[in-house]
Amino acid sequence: MMQPVYTYDPYSLGSAVPLPAPVASPGVAAVASTGLPAQMPRFGGIQYVLVTDPMAELNSCTSVIIKQQPELLELIAGCETANRYHVLGVCNGVYKYLFKCQERSSFCQRNCCPSHIREFNMDMYHATSVPLAGNISGKFANLFKPFKCSCLCCNRPIINVTLGADNKYVGKIKHLFSCCDPEFEVYNAQGLKYYVRADCCQCGLLCANNFCGKLSTATFEVFQPGSSNIVSTITKMSAQSYSEVITDADSYQVSFPASATAEDKLLLIALGLMIDYQYFETSSSDENGMHRRRYGYGYGYY
Repeated sequence: MMQPVYTYDPYSLGSAVPLPAPVASPGVAAVASTGLPAQMPRFGGIQYVLVTDPMAELNSCTSVIIKQQPELLELIAGCETANRYHVLGVCNGVYKYLFKCQERSSFCQRNCCPSHIREFNMDMYHATSVPLAGNISGKFANLFKPFKCSCLCCNRPIINVTLGADNKYVGKIKHLFSCCDPEFEVYNAQGLKYYVRADCCQCGLLCANNFCGKLSTATFEVFQPGSSNIVSTITKMSAQSYSEVITDADSYQVSFPASATAEDKLLLIALGLMIDYQYFETSSSDENGMHRRRYGYGYGYY
């Protein structure tokens, strides 16, 4: 029997509690006294529904939340582990779990190379049921970031995005050289699609992984090429839990331009992940780089 699903909205993205027009989800028993589901999947304080086709759902999503999974083993063992992210779409005020992102990289890359230059594959998996840890289907998309040791405008970091088993090329993200403000370019299969810039004087960037930075936001503005009109934003959110304060896990909100296709939205999600590696991911090998970023004279060198 199809039962109503209610959602909790800790990010205040527009849904009420409960929703006036709940969506349906199979196999959830409602509590008679309250009308609320007895059991609902929840991640990071968000109740969500699963989907059958992540790319189809992206068409109707106005924004997504990217939540990095805290890795407490990094605090205990002192070594960098592979990152994991969960992407939840916001569709008409309802949170929908779109996919899980799992980093594939070598131990040496993670622990000997700073995060902004290291190589990795990021596989995107479709979750088919809960719990999320073990119930995922085969990967449907991949992000590949090659090893790049940049110097000024030479050998700039990029991420290539492919889709499906045949590795269909979707586009790439390029981190531009700049003296102060972080800048990125987003390319789809046809060419340059978006230009992205952030003000370097934001506390969330200047303090990065300090306590003040963890409790502050940092906003990256998305523009159409050749235009000064902001069409969307990518925001590194303030820490939502104690585990995010004591680890390098962060949450991001990615809003989408009104005219964006599902593949364009996937590229902006990839950009959100790249921003995390370029500015907010830390390990023991990152200390000098993070010092330069905090004090404003190294943004363009990475």
